[in-house]
Amino acid sequence: MRKLVVKFPNISKIVVDCRGLGDAFPVFFSEPWIDPSNNKEYPPLVPDDQRSIIHNAIPLLHPIIANNVVNHQMVAATTVALEQQSIELPVSSRMILGNHVSLDDDAADDTASGPKNLTKEEKAIFIEADALQIEMGNVVGKQTGAGSIIYDVAKSTQHKDRYSALGMALKYIGEMEDQRRQRMYQVGNSMPIGLVSKF
Repeated sequence: MRKLVVKFPNISKIVVDCRGLGDAFPVFFSEPWIDPSNNKEYPPLVPDDQRSIIHNAIPLLHPIIANNVVNHQMVAATTVALEQQSIELPVSSRMILGNHVSLDDDAADDTASGPKNLTKEEKAIFIEADALQIEMGNVVGKQTGAGSIIYDVAKSTQHKDRYSALGMALKYIGEMEDQRRQRMYQVGNSMPIGLVSKF
């Protein structure tokens, strides 16, 4: 399953790939659930693109059903984000020596406190980033018999799950930015029709 949680100060969404798992995947979240650690009940999660009849449901799931058009949008969003450097990837996990990140001489001068020991979770970030970069290299454009371009892995033994999750998240962020631009454009073009004053 490919999913990526997109978090902003006021909003948090779970972008879910519904193509391979079927449209029924959000049904698994459509009932209240109880956290076993504190026995607290949480409301169900539902897709944000449809109205729910569940009164306390939270529209937190953003389902994406990938087709050729959506794949092109994801590739474009990922390419633009990398070219504009609006997304940054950690250094290679090969820079981890012992239990801390090995820095070059310039970066070492900036850190007065010395190298920081990494936790297992922090090490996992570097290893997952390496796997993401490998998967990004696996994706190639292939021309079909009809003349259209599809994006897939070069070999059937390769994977692109992390790349797809990143592309879906960047596509969703692009949709949010487009909506924000549209709202700002509408506010900027609003003109007063008349003024009313009372004496």
